[in-house]
Amino acid sequence: MPLIAKENKESAFKNYCQNWVSLLSARKFVEAQKLIDTENSYGEIWTEAKLIKIVQDYFDNTSRVEFQNEDLAKCYPELLETESGSILFGFYLPANGEITDLTVEFEFIPNGNFEYAATINDVHVL
Repeated sequence: MPLIAKENKESAFKNYCQNWVSLLSARKFVEAQKLIDTENSYGEIWTEAKLIKIVQDYFDNTSRVEFQNEDLAKCYPELLETESGSILFGFYLPANGEITDLTVEFEFIPNGNFEYAATINDVHVL
């Protein structure tokens, strides 16, 4: 589902990612997955299983993972526009009752006519 961003791009990208976090927190992984339009540069798509595994590795346990619908303004968001016109929007992932040090890096790739395809480049600790 391509994102259309015209006037306030930063707000549009933040809202898109906030919706993704909201869906994760509601355990609506299929719907969250539908927000990812394309593979990242490694040919991967971040699935429910990959997200859960990285959070479990972060906490060094195999307990059930819970995502919180935390306001992304509290998750240290960063926006960067690349020379190619892509937008990188990163934030710390809220999971298991805290804002973790796991950075989710979305990339929004321009398709023309103010449309952007979304992908997740990586989820990692800086």
